[in-house]
Amino acid sequence: MNSYLPLTSKPDILLVDDNRENLRLLSTMLSECGYKVRKAINGSLALRAIEVTKPDLILLDINMPDFNGYEVCKKLKSNQHTADIPVIFISALDEVLDKVKAFDLGGVDYITKPFELQEVLIRVKNQLTLFFQQKQLTLQQKVLVEQNAQLQLLLKTTLAINESDNFHSALGVTLKQVCQKIGWNFGEFWLPNSQATVFKSGEGWYASNQRFEKFRHKSKKLTFATNRDFLREICKSQQPCWLVDVSVEPRGIFQRNQLAQEVGLKTCLGVPILFKDEVLAILVFLKQEASSPDAQLIELVNSLATQLSSFIQRKRSESALRESQQQLAAMAANIPGCVYRGVVHPDGKMKLLYISEGEHDLSGLNPQTAVAEPERLLEAMSPDSQADFYKALRALAESLEPITQEYPIASVNGEVKWVRNSARYSLMDNGDVMIDGVAIDISDRIAAEERLRRLEQSLTNSNNSS
Repeated sequence: MNSYLPLTSKPDILLVDDNRENLRLLSTMLSECGYKVRKAINGSLALRAIEVTKPDLILLDINMPDFNGYEVCKKLKSNQHTADIPVIFISALDEVLDKVKAFDLGGVDYITKPFELQEVLIRVKNQLTLFFQQKQLTLQQKVLVEQNAQLQLLLKTTLAINESDNFHSALGVTLKQVCQKIGWNFGEFWLPNSQATVFKSGEGWYASNQRFEKFRHKSKKLTFATNRDFLREICKSQQPCWLVDVSVEPRGIFQRNQLAQEVGLKTCLGVPILFKDEVLAILVFLKQEASSPDAQLIELVNSLATQLSSFIQRKRSESALRESQQQLAAMAANIPGCVYRGVVHPDGKMKLLYISEGEHDLSGLNPQTAVAEPERLLEAMSPDSQADFYKALRALAESLEPITQEYPIASVNGEVKWVRNSARYSLMDNGDVMIDGVAIDISDRIAAEERLRRLEQSLTNSNNSS
């Protein structure tokens, strides 16, 4: 009969009637049908019973001492907590105006005494079905609203991350978006070392008020070396951590407790950003009010961190590559010739990631053109040299051994030069082969060797003639 209800519960029905015989009869009938039944002999007792435990349905008599049924219903419908309880009036009053008043006050049905037991059962079942279906619909709507809000936050944050210049600014954008969404006052992130014993403050942060900037300015100078701090616990568990009031936490748990007290920050939520079981960073959010853990909020922020982990990892990789290229450029400025970095894909295609300014002196191509059109570099080689170059690449992609090659090229202005190319190869996880190399102009050495060869040949010819 109650297939529309959770299997672990019985519908809770409150009977309100000053006639004890009616209460006994209805209670027996409903209990035998599997309902949980409570009874009240007047309006005052009914209101107290409802305050203790909210019923799923009320069968309410009208003519009672103290509060009549109309007054009880009016009180219930004026209270937000009880307004959704379905009320079926059950009364000897059968005038049209009595029924109109009952429905006008919020009743969902009206049964006239004397009643038929089967009629009562059908009406009760119908109203409970409608009630639980409405509750289920409301719950589903709430879930959809929450999911839509989460998707909107994820979309907005993802777009902002894609527009960020580097790893730190990407995390700063995430902090701002989340703080504004959940209404918290401060956001920051910390970067752990590989052992999760040292934590360094990241560059990105967010504050809803200028007075919280003091917390940031003092925090950014800190590097934690700890085996106890909550940051360490987050890394170990790889789970979010909620602190109700950091201002009263021991320093071993939250080392900036005094500083938090000075600026008025209390509740703290720490959430790890994970990528392949590695903690990339820990997002830390704080607010002014002390509050108990909010499971729904924790799930929202943790879910967002999970969804964004790949984007954050990509930004970190891009930042690392950019820093590596900057370091490479600084070193290349003091190295004669051309320093380059490239990738050979498994299909044999090559892409230049970096090439120094020395390329212009070597081939006449500016570095930007060489990166955009790497085939222009190969065109500078003779056909025989190109064939040897590809052959060497294929072999070295398999052996990963370093290589040194010497071959002629034709520069943009038609000048023929000899180049010595020394390179080292690394196999990447995705099958690509990374090439780091140096190409230098050895034309003078080749010319000197040619002059020496001719001189030796000339001396040999002179000796033979004498």
